[in-house]
Amino acid sequence: MLVHVNHCLILWYLCIAFMIIGVRVDSYQDGETTAGDIAGLTGIIAILAAWLFGTYWLRRWAARPPSPRARLKDWRRDLTALANGFLPSPSRDATFASVITPRNRRVREYPRFIGPGVEFGTLEHQRAKSVRWHYIAVALPAPLPHLILDATANNRRGSDLPVDVGRSQRLSLEGDFDRWFRVYTPTAYGADALYVLTPDVMAALIDEASGYNVEIVDDALVFFTPAIVDFGSPEHWEAVGAVLSSVVPRILAKAFHYVDERVPGQEVPRALTAVRTALADPEVAWTPPAPRIGADGRRLDVRDPETGLAPILRAIGWFALLVFLYPVPGIFAFAGFMSVIDGH
Repeated sequence: MLVHVNHCLILWYLCIAFMIIGVRVDSYQDGETTAGDIAGLTGIIAILAAWLFGTYWLRRWAARPPSPRARLKDWRRDLTALANGFLPSPSRDATFASVITPRNRRVREYPRFIGPGVEFGTLEHQRAKSVRWHYIAVALPAPLPHLILDATANNRRGSDLPVDVGRSQRLSLEGDFDRWFRVYTPTAYGADALYVLTPDVMAALIDEASGYNVEIVDDALVFFTPAIVDFGSPEHWEAVGAVLSSVVPRILAKAFHYVDERVPGQEVPRALTAVRTALADPEVAWTPPAPRIGADGRRLDVRDPETGLAPILRAIGWFALLVFLYPVPGIFAFAGFMSVIDGH
């Protein structure tokens, strides 16, 4: 963005400067260029040269490698991760599915730390550098119905979720949990959400994860918040550790035992199926099928603001703005310069 601003300012500077001299030559001097016009033109070019020189050095300064202090901070952060059993592993692509990793947008995960069945770090959308999420993603032993918890602590003027969730899918829970989280679940899966959100899980979420939005999608459990996190500070490691030690194990246990009985073939308890198979053919070891979620429970009805007509209108508006900022001053600057040249 700053590059665009600088280039536009240069073009508009040339446009205004050359147009002033060009209008003076054409309108007040009958097309004749005077020594004062040449001196003004020389000054304009001198200022432009100094501007371009400054731009060049600013770009070199911006592209310089990290300072020793910054590198030391990164090394200390990575050593802290290794000491706690996590491996630094940045990624230029999304490594998990969530509402913060839509398929139509590229993301960058840095810093990113991975461990057995878990990863966490900072996720940034490459096209919109201002969109950053601190996240914790955990692999579940089995899929659960889609569930989104919108943390009210992050909401100022409205929800900070990157998608719009239909209000008809909101589930109100007893107690004061609604003060901390707005719960969304597929309409037919309210009872299943209650199976996951038992009183001990809700208490752990309020105590240790009230600043995180939470999403369960397929076999992934994702905590995310727009807060900027500095992993060089111990309190952020402690916050991640509290979520992983207090909240995650409770949800993992729910996923391990959950079965969606709406799916054909899963309505019979696994233990009973194992016994029937053993009686029918004792020599064949029974292997439980991979658990599945019914079609109605796999995904909430959500709308991504970056799809549909809105992004098209924004693209058209951005193109029109670029035309105004670049070609328009460029054409007028060229016209003003040619007026001076023709007069000379």
